[in-house]
Amino acid sequence: MKAVIIGATGLTGSHLLTQLLATEQVSSVITLSRKRITNNHPKHTGYEVDLFNPETYNEVLQGSHLFICTGTTKAKTPDDDDYLRIEHELPLTVAKEAKDNGFSSVIAVSALGADPNSRFLYNRGKGLMERDIEALGFKETYFVQPALIGGDREEARPFERFWVKVQRVIDPLLLGPLKKYRTIEPETIAAAMIYVAIHGYRDCRIESDVLKTIAAQMNNDSQ
Repeated sequence: MKAVIIGATGLTGSHLLTQLLATEQVSSVITLSRKRITNNHPKHTGYEVDLFNPETYNEVLQGSHLFICTGTTKAKTPDDDDYLRIEHELPLTVAKEAKDNGFSSVIAVSALGADPNSRFLYNRGKGLMERDIEALGFKETYFVQPALIGGDREEARPFERFWVKVQRVIDPLLLGPLKKYRTIEPETIAAAMIYVAIHGYRDCRIESDVLKTIAAQMNNDSQ
């Protein structure tokens, strides 16, 4: 597998980069980002690019599997149009270039409740991204749909940190079909994405509780 990651500076993307570099089946990992990624691993090559402008990365966008971990928050991007550009237009632009460059697979981080017609901007942005990337016609297309993601982020998100604490109290009460709404850790999402990339999966959209099961299988296989 020759992997390319966009969003490798984020919470899930950074875990994904670490795990891909440690995966035997992965021969190389390219990261495309607007910030330099300091990593001297021999499998890794990082490029500083403008993801909205394919001319800045088309020549180096080479591989077999595209991993999309990009996203933003309303606090960081309050304007609705700018928000949708990052959530929808940016990953779609890169995916189009990857498809034209011969990539066979795309695995993108989406969210539970993704819906292009949702009245909630977050769900609508993820839903538009899913709809339009799926329409590109990659040989394999997967959208992982996590619930609330745990873990420590570099930027300050006080409300989100508070809600993660509340959610952890609620998690044990979420049983049966509600289990998919339990908190999920970024390293779990990353492990599931790699397993799906290597082995494939029967469903295009993979919800949070199933991601945990897949990640457990990935961890068992690596032991």
